[in-house]
Amino acid sequence: MEPFELAVPTELDEALTQLAADGAVALAGGTATVLMLKQNLLAPRRVVYLGRIAALRPIRETQDGGLRLGATATLAELVRSELVRQRYPVLAETANQIGNPRVRAVATVGGNLLHADPNQDLPPLLLTLGATLEVATAQGVRRQQLEPAFFTDYMQTALEPGALVTAVFLPPPLPGFRAAYRKFTPRSHDDFATVGVAAAVVRDAQGRVTEARVALSGVGPTPVWVPEAAQLIGEKPGSREIAGVAEAASRRADPWDDLRGSAEYKRAMARVWTRRVLEEVLR
Repeated sequence: MEPFELAVPTELDEALTQLAADGAVALAGGTATVLMLKQNLLAPRRVVYLGRIAALRPIRETQDGGLRLGATATLAELVRSELVRQRYPVLAETANQIGNPRVRAVATVGGNLLHADPNQDLPPLLLTLGATLEVATAQGVRRQQLEPAFFTDYMQTALEPGALVTAVFLPPPLPGFRAAYRKFTPRSHDDFATVGVAAAVVRDAQGRVTEARVALSGVGPTPVWVPEAAQLIGEKPGSREIAGVAEAASRRADPWDDLRGSAEYKRAMARVWTRRVLEEVLR
């Protein structure tokens, strides 16, 4: 590990000033960043620790009935939060499947998102839930929709240097909303998945789909967005329509061979698990 300056701000403005310098990186839970520092995959001049900034931590309800997830809220706090369990139980269930208790105790919402590892579970789920990011820079604070294009390449995002994601906002769940995230882990339950599938749908009183989103983890350099899920809108989907989206997910996948399976096998599993998850949320 190369030597670096450690900054421990207690206010957001102070952190933004520290991050504005060339060669500065942010550190929250450290479950990924510390490993990358030890392996010299990162060699910053300054590390800015965010754990003392109280404003970045809370999970709270918004005025419209949605959720604000502080960027440094831990995965364990997502699991325990009554608000999360009431509004978005799928988020608590997914967080509880990530890593192990020691990892969940320190890994953060913002870190999981911005690390941009395509094997992570939260990015595809947050995409399907319609998340909005609160981003702070020295010039001010803005909101931006979390879009597939936010993930630009392997472990890279469109977030500009010196900016911080300070919170993730989720809209209030609509009537008829259902979501699920399922992952296939053939080696061990706390391993990265061969494929993970997030799906969210909204149906009206007649059972027709009014919103549909699908995203995958583990089968490409970024989370894999499946725009063909929109084909379900206006339908009362059956096995044929579901199979069509599952086939599109397999085509969209761009995996590589590794210990969790060959590229061909992962594409097949993308098809199988997309079908299963859609059947679950449309049941």
